[in-house]
Amino acid sequence: MSEQTSITINIPNHWKTPKYSLGQLVKHGQIIGIEYQPPGTRRAYDLGEGWYYSVLINEQEYDVENLKESDIQPPSREKIDAKIDELKALIEFHQSSAAFLSKQLEKVEKL
Repeated sequence: MSEQTSITINIPNHWKTPKYSLGQLVKHGQIIGIEYQPPGTRRAYDLGEGWYYSVLINEQEYDVENLKESDIQPPSREKIDAKIDELKALIEFHQSSAAFLSKQLEKVEKL
């Protein structure tokens, strides 16, 4: 059984607060990484300052795209509904598997 782990990340007061968070579903996919380019740095000069997000576009192929915060858009209603349906189906599958294993265990214990 897996446990949900809570991690606290402290962001320096002089940095802007990120608009999105790790694991959040967005229009392009799911956020799997966040990086800040502070003003005055070489990378901020090259890329532009601010938050950049690594977004998992395709889970099967592990396609990742790096997007500036201004390029991120919230997911559509349809995308959220599809994710909910996917998770419900997964829950039902695991509940069925658990019920099947419980019946197997009962039979083993009767032997």
